[in-house]
Amino acid sequence: MIKEVVKRFLSAGIVLLASGFALNAYACSTAAWNGGESGAPVVGSPQDVSRLSGLCAMELSAAGSVKDTSPAGEATANIRFYIFAQLSSGSPVIFEAFSDDAATASLLTVSFDGANFVFATGAETSGPVPGKSGWNLVELAWADGGTMEYWVNTDATLVTADGSIAASGGTMESVIVGTSDAYTGTLTFDDYEAHRSTPVGPLVIGDADQDGSITLDDAVGVLKEARIFNVELQQGAPDCDLDGSITLDDAVRILQAARIFNVVPCG
Repeated sequence: MIKEVVKRFLSAGIVLLASGFALNAYACSTAAWNGGESGAPVVGSPQDVSRLSGLCAMELSAAGSVKDTSPAGEATANIRFYIFAQLSSGSPVIFEAFSDDAATASLLTVSFDGANFVFATGAETSGPVPGKSGWNLVELAWADGGTMEYWVNTDATLVTADGSIAASGGTMESVIVGTSDAYTGTLTFDDYEAHRSTPVGPLVIGDADQDGSITLDDAVGVLKEARIFNVELQQGAPDCDLDGSITLDDAVRILQAARIFNVVPCG
């Protein structure tokens, strides 16, 4: 059941060398996705794949996906994920939920062409919802036979939905993150999470040390990750400007977000 489902791209066996170049021994894995994977997803560490938080994310340059079959007879679902798209053609479906484990009876889809999202159910389709370059936050609140509300780069825990469409009947039994569609470019996914009755809410962007707040320590952490030697990767969400890379600019932005006056939030 979707009481609280966190399906991230996990790493195990983390090794950082104390001196010299920080080589890694990450075992990035889709093991948390109990429906398996298809196509050609690359689940990698920050040296290989841009990530928003933690140490692993999933990148696609062709059709590929991961599947979760843990939902069981769910009549409501609150879903959050992040997507970083660099596309030159195509408008692939990047997320889909189904009323069966075999993923043949679609309940809802989310498509993205790199500029605009489109949300659809069997009953209705939204107009284009603007995204942005870099990482995008997507949140959904879906109810069987009711409505599906959606948010793009806004906080579902605080802000009225960007829009809503009618939802056709059927309980949620499985979801797929990724796509089987043709496109040119790359799609990167991170931090999928689902709750039954409450919005998931966004990550605290800029919180590099994962302590729940943005402070000088987070800027120091970004500097440790961005340096050439003795790299110390951060477990939180250090990409303050959401551009897909961790650089000195993120440390500067974090300092702006942490100051008392004239605060400039990350994102």
